[in-house]
Amino acid sequence: MNLNHLRHLLALAEHQSFRKAAAALCLTQPALSRSLQALEESLNVKLIDRDAKRNTLTVYGEQVVASARRIIFEANELQRGVMLLKEGALGSISIGFGPTPAAILMAPFLIQMATHNPKVQVHISRGSVSLLTQALRNETVDIIAIDLRALTAFDDLRIEPLTPLAGGFIGRAGHPLRLQQQIDLTMLRQYPVMSTPLSDEISRNLATELGAEAHPNRMMTINSEDINGMLDVVEATDAIFFGMFATAKARIAAGKLQVIEVQPNVARLGRYALVSMAGRSEPPPLKLFRGFAHDHFQD
Repeated sequence: MNLNHLRHLLALAEHQSFRKAAAALCLTQPALSRSLQALEESLNVKLIDRDAKRNTLTVYGEQVVASARRIIFEANELQRGVMLLKEGALGSISIGFGPTPAAILMAPFLIQMATHNPKVQVHISRGSVSLLTQALRNETVDIIAIDLRALTAFDDLRIEPLTPLAGGFIGRAGHPLRLQQQIDLTMLRQYPVMSTPLSDEISRNLATELGAEAHPNRMMTINSEDINGMLDVVEATDAIFFGMFATAKARIAAGKLQVIEVQPNVARLGRYALVSMAGRSEPPPLKLFRGFAHDHFQD
């Protein structure tokens, strides 16, 4: 007995005619007859009363048809579930975000999933690179999006660099500093300066480019992993934010925030990556996040 035998019996029960059932199944009548005979032989009972005018189910046939409907339904659901899982429409994923990737990707990705893949369970974690990396190795997250320069040991990790982002200082529209022809570090430090936790490399670069007073330990008065919260503060006060311009893209486009160029004005690029465990099998929906991240993580 196989599923096709059951499907053939259901077709005969529906049409009550070998000719009509065979046509609906795109089979010849002899092939359908052989299939149903094989089913009867496997169950060792007579399922169909055959006569010249009509084919009706026996008591055994009615019982098998009732069970066959449930079996075929479950088999179809099984195939559909596997197909949807492969396509990323079912299943679950767990994603860890560092501050900047979270500000750029998290809300848009959740909107995308809620709109187009509502049955996929999405679990979000936030934290430092060290904590997220440990969560990755402990298998509590499937993938993390982080500042690549804060990553240390990575021999066991699969690293996918994302598009580098331009960064610098951001203030509210109409900030007093915008009245200055040239802005130096001394002028900047007249106002609160805030940022996310910065890697040692970025800290050294700031001190090298702008002077020792630009080291985050001295310059930053507010430190937080909540970028959107800090941008709210920047928008409402004279505080300055140091970070990636892409995190404030919509606010800059709306004229609420603007870039503040501090001399010497050098190009500052943030480097980020998707990081997962090398060699670990992954839930199929994860490809949705990978594709989304590569498409949307940009200036």
